[in-house]
Amino acid sequence: MKKSIKLLAILVGIIAFLIPQACSDVDKKDGELEQERLEVGRALLEMQASDVAELIPYYTDDVEYHDPIVDINGIQDMTAFLNQLILGASPNLSTIVEDETLMDNTYTATWIMSGTFNGVPYQAKGISIFKFMPNSSQVYYQRDYYTEGDIMATTPGLDEAIMGFRTFYRCAVDPTFECPLPPPDEVSMVKSQMSSQDQISSDQLVVGRQLVEIHAGNWVNVLPFLEADYEYHDPIVDIYGPDTMAMFLGRLFAGSSELYTVIDEETIGDDIYMATWTMSGEFNGAAFNAPGMSIVKFVEGTTQTYYSRDYYTEGDVMLGVPGLSEVVTGFRDYYRSAVDPNYVSP
Repeated sequence: MKKSIKLLAILVGIIAFLIPQACSDVDKKDGELEQERLEVGRALLEMQASDVAELIPYYTDDVEYHDPIVDINGIQDMTAFLNQLILGASPNLSTIVEDETLMDNTYTATWIMSGTFNGVPYQAKGISIFKFMPNSSQVYYQRDYYTEGDIMATTPGLDEAIMGFRTFYRCAVDPTFECPLPPPDEVSMVKSQMSSQDQISSDQLVVGRQLVEIHAGNWVNVLPFLEADYEYHDPIVDIYGPDTMAMFLGRLFAGSSELYTVIDEETIGDDIYMATWTMSGEFNGAAFNAPGMSIVKFVEGTTQTYYSRDYYTEGDVMLGVPGLSEVVTGFRDYYRSAVDPNYVSP
């Protein structure tokens, strides 16, 4: 009996020793995988011509890729797309990652891309989302958000159209812009009275969601969450300060009262909220539907935000504007003909 008790005590001691070791190994493996995923996500974004062959294996055989113009399915087409884009159309492409987060199996990052496209120089800001296979550093899904207008703006024959649209847009919504266009007919703007702030959760996820899903009926409710040095950016407009942001939102929803945004996916970590979404409605009578992604940065440990940026392509809005839709479809045909291995130009 004593021998049995002694043997049991020895076994308990061994188990007590091994369990922390096993947990430590698991934590170490999790940490190593997280670091590897960060490195893979960053490498795929910053890919250059010399890296293509080395980085292709980090995509799964059934990888899915999307940007504002191109949809790619499968590793064979993904390989051809990257070869045509980076080795063919943009051999000097350079991308610099700015902010990045990794939550569970999803890596997201903002970036600045520059180079030439078929000999035409350009620079564009964007944001990307990568989804990894469970317990793996292989990517099965990637979506890049940027505006094709940044490329069109330096393309002869298309630059005047995009600059004309950006001027029209800023005249309509940007209170700091000196509009060169004739003043429009007097429009009666709906004046919203600031109502008492609804009780909301102090969770940053809730505030971030509210900032992204903003619409004509609730935009005044987000103003108390904007820091004094708050700044907002989209593909066309740069806004500084909560007072200017209030004027911008008032103008935006005066011309787009039926504008709504539906969140698809969202993450929160390290005081940074990111969300993918679909926005639909009308802008000054032109109907549109546009996918996009947003980043919201909070003051550490608070629900006060000091920075937000919306990424989408203005081409999706221009498609609903007579006289500009042909320009967008023409550019998309030109772009896909250069990089999409499955595209046959009409």
